Amino acid sequence: MFFKDKHCPTCGGSGTQVFTPLKPEERKALGTHRTDLWRCSAAGCRWYQPWGHQAGGGRLPEELQNPGADASV
Repeated sequence: MFFKDKHCPTCGGSGTQVFTPLKPEERKALGTHRTDLWRCSAAGCRWYQPWGHQAGGGRLPEELQNPGADASV
């Protein structure tokens, strides 16, 4: 079964966040054509990772923060 909820290492807490596939403009900003990268959809989060594991993940540039971001984060 396929689940979109995953633990996000930058959001903290013991809960999970919904992850969505990277959009083409996000892949372009990273300079990759990989289609297996997903990002956390929490407000203000920039974390992305391959679907199967957190290793190989990172943060998108600040201009690609999710809407609702707190400016102090």
